[in-house]
Amino acid sequence: MSTWNLSQFYTNETDWQRDLDALPALIDKLAAFEGTLSDPEQFNLFHETEESVTKAFYRLFGYIHLKSDLNLKDQETSAKNQKVLLLLSELNQKTSFVAPELIKIGKDNVMAMVNQNDFLKTYAFPMEKLFFQQKHVLDARSEQLLSHFGPMRSIPTSLYQALAIVDAEDEDVTLSSGETVTVTQSNFRSLLPTLSDPEDRKKVFEAAFKRYKDNKAAFASTYNLVLQQLRANVKSRGYASALDAALFRNNIPTSVFHHLKDVAYENTAPVKRYIALRKKHLNLETYHTYDRFLKLAKDDTEYSYEDAKNLFFESIAGMDETFVMKQKDAVSDGFVDAYPATGKRTGAYSSGLYGFHPHILLNHDKTLDAVFTLAHEAGHSAHTLFSSSKQPMATADYTIFVAEIASTFNEHVLLDHLLKQAKTKAQKIALLEKAIDGIMATFYRQTLFATYEFRANELVEKGIPINDNTLSEIMIDLYQHFYDIDIKSEIYKPYVWAYIPHLFHTPFYVYQYATSYAASLKIHANVTKGTEGAMENYLGLLKSGGNDYPVAQAAKAGADLTDKNTFMAVINRFESLIDELEKTLESA
Repeated sequence: MSTWNLSQFYTNETDWQRDLDALPALIDKLAAFEGTLSDPEQFNLFHETEESVTKAFYRLFGYIHLKSDLNLKDQETSAKNQKVLLLLSELNQKTSFVAPELIKIGKDNVMAMVNQNDFLKTYAFPMEKLFFQQKHVLDARSEQLLSHFGPMRSIPTSLYQALAIVDAEDEDVTLSSGETVTVTQSNFRSLLPTLSDPEDRKKVFEAAFKRYKDNKAAFASTYNLVLQQLRANVKSRGYASALDAALFRNNIPTSVFHHLKDVAYENTAPVKRYIALRKKHLNLETYHTYDRFLKLAKDDTEYSYEDAKNLFFESIAGMDETFVMKQKDAVSDGFVDAYPATGKRTGAYSSGLYGFHPHILLNHDKTLDAVFTLAHEAGHSAHTLFSSSKQPMATADYTIFVAEIASTFNEHVLLDHLLKQAKTKAQKIALLEKAIDGIMATFYRQTLFATYEFRANELVEKGIPINDNTLSEIMIDLYQHFYDIDIKSEIYKPYVWAYIPHLFHTPFYVYQYATSYAASLKIHANVTKGTEGAMENYLGLLKSGGNDYPVAQAAKAGADLTDKNTFMAVINRFESLIDELEKTLESA
């Protein structure tokens, strides 16, 4: 079955509405603990109550947000999703007293209460994190005031969805063959490699990106709201910068971000070499950004969703038994919605909520890329399953920083398997190209976007006005530096910043794709070489949830992200793959 079954949450909306109506009273029950947390019995009861309320919220939210993503044009369901988010904001407002109150009680007293029984002991690390952040936690009144702005934090996401999906209309394009195709956000990437005529590729790409230029001022204003929210948080809580604020909570040194940014920025020569190689073998006079989707070897193989699953299962066969079991469980029937549909959210994700089996959203288009996307998202869901099975609720939620390790590890495993299976020159070229493009997309491209994000926040810090021109200028400069491509020659490409939803939804997320890629590459190398304890250490990471700081978790799994050489290893791997591709392309 390639559609979701949401019955683990609710079988009907009457029951959902009943629980939604009951949620405000549960929130008030939590709010009533204000001023009582110094009492050990109340401290214990508060955390028991908080867990039950959180589980109720997960059930409500899990059902309606997944249902909404299946059809974002369904305004009634979207409105219900907004109601849940508003109640989440109310929950945050009415429990904003907790951190200041605990800090006032003091670390020694709080930890003494934590150590009084097995249930509370599960909160040892969360409390450790709280006191680590102490200097950025305000007094109770100030925290309450800031919590009132909670509903505003979701506005950029709502605006972005409205502009990019809900109110956007798909474009029809007439190709040189006379065929008319409807270009959508789900299909343009798979259409481009099939088009030999450069004018056709241009038309399809422009049809996909037209909405971003047409609404450039609205997208810029929306992104400016994101930036101003980040700046307000910095000033309110006394962080050094938006970057510091994003990293501090999880004790990630800013040097990790800067090492990544600098290594990618200073090592773009192989990127330009690869583009030159592509330009030569594709016989292109001019290389456009959308030509990255063209394939160096013709392979018309289509992979159904079932084909993709079977290939993934073949790739992990023979690995640790519990690892294989969790990966298969991740994509079991009812937990994957595989194919595109009108109004369905674009892209792919795994949604995991403690106490419930994770769900995967795909927009499977039968390409080789779609096979890798399945393996990627299965990695996320398996990570959730491992964590939930080994961690209590207090420490089950892992950070984004380590999340992408699990997904990209699966991609490395799948690639190895497919390369071993390659029977023809064309297949080998296609897979080498896939491996190289993986580094281009996950390491270089995401770091380019992270650098954009860093520079955009710098503009705000300097008081420079934000508009579509200032945002596009950053992208123009970065594309010139990274790829030696002048995107001003492509009418819509300077607005690529509006195409990246993570910049609007989850600021300072994208750099973690690249750090996780570097970590997973190192861990995968250790497992492949048979390094003693490598697989056990990796499984330890998957099972550890959020019970430690993420840089420490990665180190225990075998990847030191404070070492610049970990990122340089990706560059070295990239260059060796290009060498192998060049030899294969020029072989008889």
